[in-house]
Amino acid sequence: MSMTLRRKIFFNRVKKQKFHLLALLPFLAYLFIFRYYPMYGVTIAFRNFSFRRGIMGSEWVGLRYFEMFFRSPSFNRVMVNTLAMSTLSLIFVTTLSITLAIMICEMRNLIYKRVIQTISYLPHFISWVVVAGMAMTLFSIDGGPINNVLMALGLTDSPVHFLDASMIWGTITGLNVWKSIGWGSIIYIASITSIDQGLYEAAIIDGAGKFKQIRYITLPSILPTIVILLIFNLGYILNAGFEQQFFLRNPRNFQRIEVIDTYIFRYGLQMAMYSYAAAVGLVKSVVGLILVIFANMFSRRVLKMGLF
Repeated sequence: MSMTLRRKIFFNRVKKQKFHLLALLPFLAYLFIFRYYPMYGVTIAFRNFSFRRGIMGSEWVGLRYFEMFFRSPSFNRVMVNTLAMSTLSLIFVTTLSITLAIMICEMRNLIYKRVIQTISYLPHFISWVVVAGMAMTLFSIDGGPINNVLMALGLTDSPVHFLDASMIWGTITGLNVWKSIGWGSIIYIASITSIDQGLYEAAIIDGAGKFKQIRYITLPSILPTIVILLIFNLGYILNAGFEQQFFLRNPRNFQRIEVIDTYIFRYGLQMAMYSYAAAVGLVKSVVGLILVIFANMFSRRVLKMGLF
């Protein structure tokens, strides 16, 4: 096909789809203004940024702030906290979201099903500020309802310090699960409902019970959805959260609750070390990108499916 013919076909397609292309313009403008243009500011990670001199006028220091972060005494602690809380949340939220989706799809009472779905979705819309306030009240060692119930049932002789360093990872994971599994189950429910019902009918004829149907039909059928979401979530493995850690931190758990996002906030805004905070944030983004690429390559090689 000649170049002239290709151009003619291209412009004919543009002419036919001009209204669709015009409808895309606001979205493209949004991407450029709020997503791509701000990337210019990433360069402060390589400069000794000064408001007076501006970004381009600030001294170029190369990888100085990256070296500072990797050599910082806080590096190991912050990375361990971030990876631990993020991994725990990823494992439990994903597993329980799939479980909840399967349970909801197995319900036969439509009214009961809608009620359970609504109740499970509601926590997603509650602000972390409110959730943190609820957690501090419920888990309080001074008359908190949870500790009162535990002691009344004889399960413990003294109040449990849920917000102390020894238990804060589990507490935040539990709050993430409560807040996220309902919303996270939506896409799995959509995937399950798209499965050919003839497969289940054939399995019933062959004598397969509910658990075998789930094991051999439901889970394999939604595996591509699970894999794609896991690849996406691995890109956010260093995003352990900010609000929950920020609002639940106290002097007793600070060493175990500080994650990369709260670390960036502390150094970037509270201590005005803008270049250093930008370098730490850039490290987080680059690591997320690398994890997504390698996770996709692994999935392609082992499971023969992937995101791209």
